[in-house]
Amino acid sequence: MMNGSVRDKPVVTTDSGIGHDGLYQVVLYNDDHNEEDYVVQCLIRIFGHGFQLARKIMWEAHTTGRTIAEVEGGDEARMHCSQLRAAGLGSEVEKI
Repeated sequence: MMNGSVRDKPVVTTDSGIGHDGLYQVVLYNDDHNEEDYVVQCLIRIFGHGFQLARKIMWEAHTTGRTIAEVEGGDEARMHCSQLRAAGLGSEVEKI
């Protein structure tokens, strides 16, 4: 996860879709229907984050509306985004 507030980081998106090179961020959105502990467990299972990092990511999404769950290559980011969505969590991939 990147240091600092998500709001301080510029977001760059592409209209042509996501390529196979460069870095991408997996953005996690807050929602009103998933319990905090469930979100933490999903982050641990999907990304392999430790409990403290997963809790920090969940809390930032909860308090700001969105956060960066991970920064990684495009294929991994798309896979993890898909896994988050399959778990009922709002997410998207953004090129950085």
